Amino acid sequence: MLENDYPMPSYVADVFDKPERWVETPRVEDKEPVLKRRILSMDCEMCLTEDGKQLARVCMIDYESGIVVYDKLVKPEKPITDYLTRWSGITAESIASATSTFDEVQNHVLSVLSATPTPVLLGHSLESDLKTLQICHPYVIDTAIIYHHPRGRPLKPGLAWLTKKWCEREIQNRGEGGHDPEEDARACLDLLKKKVVNGSGYGQFKTDYESLFERMSRAKGGAIRSAVVDRGNPASWHGSKATTTVACKTDEDVLNGLLDVAPSHNFIFGRFTGVADASGWIVSRTTGEVVQDAIAETSSPPSADMSGALTAINANLERLYAALAPRSALVIFTGHSDPRRMAHLNSRKNAFETAIKSAKNLEELAPELRWSSADGRSLEGEVMKAKRGLLFLGIKEA
Repeated sequence: MLENDYPMPSYVADVFDKPERWVETPRVEDKEPVLKRRILSMDCEMCLTEDGKQLARVCMIDYESGIVVYDKLVKPEKPITDYLTRWSGITAESIASATSTFDEVQNHVLSVLSATPTPVLLGHSLESDLKTLQICHPYVIDTAIIYHHPRGRPLKPGLAWLTKKWCEREIQNRGEGGHDPEEDARACLDLLKKKVVNGSGYGQFKTDYESLFERMSRAKGGAIRSAVVDRGNPASWHGSKATTTVACKTDEDVLNGLLDVAPSHNFIFGRFTGVADASGWIVSRTTGEVVQDAIAETSSPPSADMSGALTAINANLERLYAALAPRSALVIFTGHSDPRRMAHLNSRKNAFETAIKSAKNLEELAPELRWSSADGRSLEGEVMKAKRGLLFLGIKEA
């Protein structure tokens, strides 16, 4: 909870100075070990007012029964400047029927959470909901943490993508109609139930984030010498922890660099990019833009440039293999699949977020420049596709 910026009750960790109007769930001293706590799934929606974002609706669902135990629209304290309908689902018509004040809703939620034993609160990026309600609570389950983003931490997965990926159903697909907090809360329930049935590792991508070269550098006595041979400046990137780095401009440079360092190093990483260049797959690391805008059909026959690139990579691998000492391990992997659709969507997303941060209204943006939850699901799907590749392992015999 601390790592994910949750507002903490004072009796759990005295690190959060509660501003005025903030409350915390009362501390309950359990006389006996609690074998089972009630679980409540919660989702909040907000509107933008003259004082910033404020609570507009809150929904709570019981985990065991699936019954909605609380669902309230909140009468705004300040004039609304943007209903954020695209995300919140709140409209002028719906909020006009609200009669409950923020204090009334906060007090009711707090009373539900103050039961004995203290319930567990379930949600997606739940720290945002608790901050909106201005409540500190000690027991939470966050589906944005117990499930992983396809690109790994610290990124957090979207709820719609998680639900499609692991529950095989669509949510948040009402377009301009925005989200439904009951739908989102039920999605969290379903995701938790999937975890309970399939185990804690379900929905996680096991990854060790320590650099392989950093791990080798810690070998006893520095016995493992490693090298990175790559285009650009590998010393400032993935080769920063390697014993040796060789900066290259062409695939021929990479091959010569590999041949030079092979006799004196135990582990060597090198990258040939000729095939990626010919395919138009190279993406600028600084701008995220694809060097070639056109996205060719994957089923189209290889061009002359591609045939030449494939011939060249084959010749480079043959020369490299022939130069290896006996009993050398050779690992060849394609790296990734076509990243261009992913890069295009990511560029659109960044442009949209920049426009919103500069206080532009959605109405000012052309339809093709807007970003929707459906686009977010498409981006996460393209990330998964781009990660696919082939791997070949071999040992050179004497």
